[in-house]
Amino acid sequence: MGVTAVNQRQRIDGSSLSRIRFNVGEPAKSSAGWRINGFPARLLIWSPEEWEHLEARPIDAQYHPFGVWCALRLE
Repeated sequence: MGVTAVNQRQRIDGSSLSRIRFNVGEPAKSSAGWRINGFPARLLIWSPEEWEHLEARPIDAQYHPFGVWCALRLE
C-alpha cells in the first residue's frame, strides 16, 4: 500500500475533527525531547496497528516512508 492510498483512506474532511486536542500523557522516561523557538517539543509516532485503533486521528499527522505515522507537538 503506497502513501497515497493510505492518505486517501485516512482523510478526514470534517473541520470539527481538525480542532481535537490529543492527550498524549506523560513522556516516557526513555523518550527524547527538544525545543523549537524555546518551546518544548515532542514527535509522536504510531505504528500502523496503533494508527488503525485510534478513535480520533490527528488531522496533522503524516505518513512516513518508514511505515509509521508521525505528528509534531509543541508543549
